[in-house]
Amino acid sequence: MKIQTQAFFASIDQRSERAAGESACTALVAVIADWLQNNHNLMPIKSQFDTLIRDGSLEWRNLCVNDTYRERFPDKHFDLDTVIEAKVRDLCVVPAKSFIGFFVPDGVEGGNFDFLHGAMSFDSIWDEINHSSSGDDARIFIVSWNDHFFILKVVTDAYYIIDTLGERLYEGCNQAYILKFDKNTTICKQPIACQSPEDKPKNSTEASREEKSSIESEEQMTSEQETEVVCRGKEACKEYIKSFLAAIPIRELEADIKKGLMKSPPSITGCR
Repeated sequence: MKIQTQAFFASIDQRSERAAGESACTALVAVIADWLQNNHNLMPIKSQFDTLIRDGSLEWRNLCVNDTYRERFPDKHFDLDTVIEAKVRDLCVVPAKSFIGFFVPDGVEGGNFDFLHGAMSFDSIWDEINHSSSGDDARIFIVSWNDHFFILKVVTDAYYIIDTLGERLYEGCNQAYILKFDKNTTICKQPIACQSPEDKPKNSTEASREEKSSIESEEQMTSEQETEVVCRGKEACKEYIKSFLAAIPIRELEADIKKGLMKSPPSITGCR
């Protein structure tokens, strides 16, 4: 898969020595969400992004020295309710605009997934998010997936993913990033002919250090081969989450099911 869209990078990410926020993603999304709410239609510039990462990491370290929180979360990976309870920032969850759902592997019906009957799917959650973008005001969502938190900002003509962990973009990345999905965004599928049988879908991308750049997956494509456009426009954000962020854990789950390793229903966190 290949994605072309605009990207913006901070100088650091949460694991940088200047931030020291290894497991700070929950505190970081609270700090960034608060900034976005107070600055309405603005996006942070690099220096502001860096400051937000340092501030959020400091808030996380403060939580780490609280005996009550440390006892509840020995791994120091606090949940969103705890961060809100600690009043890291003046935020509250809006229940009517909060959703929990599931990614389900394609072609899997019944069996270990009977418990999902009637539960919201990711596609249903995305429909709800789409309905929220009808007004002029930006909507800010805190998204939890696979034990990590990031921000989804929704405006009329674009989606923004704001993530403080560079490794989520591509292996070895040490900068927090913002991806903008708008009318110019495209996701293309690599022709089967240029994939080896051992190839696995990758959840990593290569990015230049330009503040606004084109992002391409590590699967390189020759200029002679045609590409199939999977998705174009701002809705490519949905495909990015499904095909890049969720692809590897879902395929690992599929492999476990085929091997008969599923002894209990999987627990997958959706959106809040």
